[in-house]
Amino acid sequence: MSQVQRRGRKPVKQARSAGGVVFRRDGDRPHVLLLKHTSGKWMLPKGTIESGETPEGVALREVREETGLSNVRVVADLGEERYYFFWRSEDTFYDKTVRYFLLEFLGGQEPAPQAEEGFVACEWVALDEAIERIKYKETREVVRRAQITLTGGDLDATR
Repeated sequence: MSQVQRRGRKPVKQARSAGGVVFRRDGDRPHVLLLKHTSGKWMLPKGTIESGETPEGVALREVREETGLSNVRVVADLGEERYYFFWRSEDTFYDKTVRYFLLEFLGGQEPAPQAEEGFVACEWVALDEAIERIKYKETREVVRRAQITLTGGDLDATR
């Protein structure tokens, strides 16, 4: 992360992350995996891109670490979400970009939330319900893009 500008008198740091929208098919209806944080917020698995890592590799790593699922394959690039936040303990503003990938769960494992990261539950939910549960509009938009890809896009690529 590098300081790129100042917001007022406080530094602004760039942050780059990657994550995944993991789906499985329950009959003809795709369901996505959400993580519940101790804060009560539902979210998608994501994490920081370290030096030498690719966004796709980070998405796969974060899904494995935060949900316990490694039997997944990349289906599509869902693009980026970008948002700004203030980290009080660092007295710093962040300009954060997260690159998301649509990942198909191929079965054979049960998801398990990563307690060390503050996750208390993993749950497979229908796409509409996922959009309702997620608080952040940027993340809801990523799930909407996944929904379009899964229900209105090239379905042969996801089967």
